[in-house]
Amino acid sequence: MDFSHIPAFLGSFLNFLDSPEWRAWPFNSGFGEQILPAVARLLFVTLIMGVILLFLRLLFGPGGPLRDKELEEEARQETERERAELKERLDAGEISEADYKIEMKRLKD
Repeated sequence: MDFSHIPAFLGSFLNFLDSPEWRAWPFNSGFGEQILPAVARLLFVTLIMGVILLFLRLLFGPGGPLRDKELEEEARQETERERAELKERLDAGEISEADYKIEMKRLKD
């Protein structure tokens, strides 16, 4: 195997990356470029980050397949405790029937 061409290839590739158009890409507008391509790149990076965060939320969020089952059980127990406290407050007359219904909708699974 002849690896003598690799240093020349790497040198030309690094020269290409050091050109003004690629220096600090994608976070600057480059030389002679308008603001619109810079905004488009920023939106693209934001979109990619949003997709990654949504994917992680679906995997590890409530009801996600990779979420720890203990967290689900703790959340269920907390919801039951809050419902019981809400019922006690209604029975004691601290809140109205309308407030009770609104809070129960909020605690709905």
